[in-house]
Amino acid sequence: MKKITLFTIAAIVSVSMSSLLADDTYTAQLSGVECDGCKKTIARSLAKIDGVKTIRIVKNADGTHAMTVTTDDGTQITEKQAAEAIKHAEHYKIQSWKKAD
Repeated sequence: MKKITLFTIAAIVSVSMSSLLADDTYTAQLSGVECDGCKKTIARSLAKIDGVKTIRIVKNADGTHAMTVTTDDGTQITEKQAAEAIKHAEHYKIQSWKKAD
């Protein structure tokens, strides 16, 4: 009979659990975004949060900006965490933050 170590069992459980966790998507409305440089600054700041997978910022028809943040492996991000990440530039504001269903 083949000997299975505790490490092997833990690795198998870890892989199985991570495959069960789905990506989470958050949507936000932003103010203070004026140019592509602003978008890059915000994206770089949010990318420092562990688990952030993608960040997309687009301009709405009314001139405001919408942001979509995707996290991997069930990582959850609160509006407070996102606001903290971009606080170095006070003119960037998160007007709304919602986890997509």
